[in-house]
Amino acid sequence: MRLFDPPPRDWLQLADWLARRYPDVPTVSADALHAWMNDPTREPPLLLDIRGAGEQAVSTLPGAHCVRGAADARRAIRASLPRTIVAYCAVGVRSARLVRTLRRDGYAAFNLAESIFGWANRGYPLTARGGPAARVHPFDPKWAALLAAERRETLID
Repeated sequence: MRLFDPPPRDWLQLADWLARRYPDVPTVSADALHAWMNDPTREPPLLLDIRGAGEQAVSTLPGAHCVRGAADARRAIRASLPRTIVAYCAVGVRSARLVRTLRRDGYAAFNLAESIFGWANRGYPLTARGGPAARVHPFDPKWAALLAAERRETLID
């Protein structure tokens, strides 16, 4: 069974679904995260990108650690200073699952609301292989509708 069939038509439907499915998972907005990352008086969060390798190869948030699951995330957490964690994926479903697990383990973790799609839609910086990036992997054609057309990487079947 698929999570959505058809997928949500807009961010409000997706946010409502996520809030009902993951009521114990707190979020941070893209605007708040962007401000946080640019505030020299605050320690930056540990960013965890839970998307697949193909998605991560197109772009990530600057400074993000690419992880493959909870065990990989725990290794990244242990290797960094104790700090607040913000996880993201394409739209917030996979990262909500990871944040739930990390919070049950006792970590201060948050899900990035609207995830990398929302971040990119606002024009916030992206990186790929150490340099700037302009596009995001759209996950699949259905979810791509939530990503601004000028931010979508072309999918190759």
